Amino acid sequence: MENTYNLWVEVKNSLDATIPASVPSSILTIAWKAYLRKLQTDPLVTKAITASILSGVSTLVARAFQGNGSELKSSEIIHQMTIGLAVRAPLVHFFHMLLDKKIFRSYRQTSVPVVIGKVVLDQFVFAPAMTALYYYIVGLMNDEGCQATSKKLKRQLLAVLKKAWLLWIPVNLISYGFVPLELRVLFGNIVSIFWTAYLISTVSSKKNK
Repeated sequence: MENTYNLWVEVKNSLDATIPASVPSSILTIAWKAYLRKLQTDPLVTKAITASILSGVSTLVARAFQGNGSELKSSEIIHQMTIGLAVRAPLVHFFHMLLDKKIFRSYRQTSVPVVIGKVVLDQFVFAPAMTALYYYIVGLMNDEGCQATSKKLKRQLLAVLKKAWLLWIPVNLISYGFVPLELRVLFGNIVSIFWTAYLISTVSSKKNK
C-alpha cells in the first residue's frame, strides 16, 4: 500500500514537471494539474464545489433510475447541490482529517490495521450519522416534519445501511489503503454519484412516506 502511494506521488511530480503540449490529452492534463493545485491551496472549497456538481449529476441519475416520467424540478437539483456543497463535502473532509491527523496520526496510514480501523469508524459511526442527517435535511427541504422524517428513517435506516456496507466497505478499503488524503473526497464523490442517486430514490419514494 505504501508503494502505491509513493507511485502516485511520483506520477504527480512528473505531471508538475512537464506537459506534452502536442498531445490532445494535454488539455485534460492541464485541467488535472489545476485541480490538484486547488486541492493544495483551497482544499475545502475545491472539494465542496466538486461535491456540489456531482450531487447535481446524482439527481439526474436518480431520475433515470426512477423512470416515472415526471418532470424534473430545478429545485430538486438545487437541493442536492446545496447538500453536497454545504454539508457532505465539509463533513467528509473534516472526518478524513480527523482520522489521519488525530486518531491515527501516530501510525502508518496505509497499514492494514489502520485501514481496517478507519473503515470501521467510517461505516459504523460516520455513515449512520450522515445518512440520518441527509434524511432530516431532505425532509426539511421538502417541508416534511421531523416526526414524519423520523418515522421514515426508523423504517428505512437499517436496510439502507446494509446496502451501504455492501458498497462502501470495499470502496473504503481501497480509499484508505491506496488513495492519498487529498483525493479521497473526490474518489468518494465519484462513487457517490450512484449511491446518492439511490438515496434520493429511497428518500423520495412515495410508498415509504
